[in-house]
Amino acid sequence: MAQVLVQPALQRIISTGIAEIKADTSKLDKIFEFYLCNELLTDYGQTYIDNIKTWFAEIKIPVNQGWSFNTTIIPSISLTLASESEDESKAALGDFHGFGEDGERGISVFNVQLDIGIHGSKNGDEVIWLYHIVSYILFTKKQIAESFGMMLQTFQASDYNRDSQYLADNIWSRWIRFRCTVTNFWDGAEFLEFDDLTTDVDAINIDGDVTDL
Repeated sequence: MAQVLVQPALQRIISTGIAEIKADTSKLDKIFEFYLCNELLTDYGQTYIDNIKTWFAEIKIPVNQGWSFNTTIIPSISLTLASESEDESKAALGDFHGFGEDGERGISVFNVQLDIGIHGSKNGDEVIWLYHIVSYILFTKKQIAESFGMMLQTFQASDYNRDSQYLADNIWSRWIRFRCTVTNFWDGAEFLEFDDLTTDVDAINIDGDVTDL
């Protein structure tokens, strides 16, 4: 794998996870099983979970890059690059990694942070539901993310808030700061190719030059 493109990879992982849950909404029973605790049965219980299942099955939830975020399509999920910095502790001398089939191979290790925006309408419960669904997807799809080259995955979530820049639309959001480490490879100097090689010692003069035979 040459360059690890975290944004489209994570977009694919979350989109696939949402599609799988839509195809089998019984997964939501496990995600929200906490609502069945004795202390919560009066206010929530299975009826509340069934409402989540109905909502999730009927609603479209696009997963877009941050620049494509559309306030008219809610709920939705946005992905925005927060930072990408080289991991100096893993820097190699000359960024040299080894040799490939055609020449040298270079290496660079980066720590990448993405902001996953979970956006919902004035019904604040939708943001809560969608946050726990996305959290479930991130944990259950870790091995797939690793197959994309996204290692050491962790995340940190913010509180729920009404996004001030979209105040008129009354959009509520919660942000997940997703972190991972990726290793990128690139081609260095190519091997030299020789058309002919002489092994006749007599053809080499005292200066090391090949003489005309």
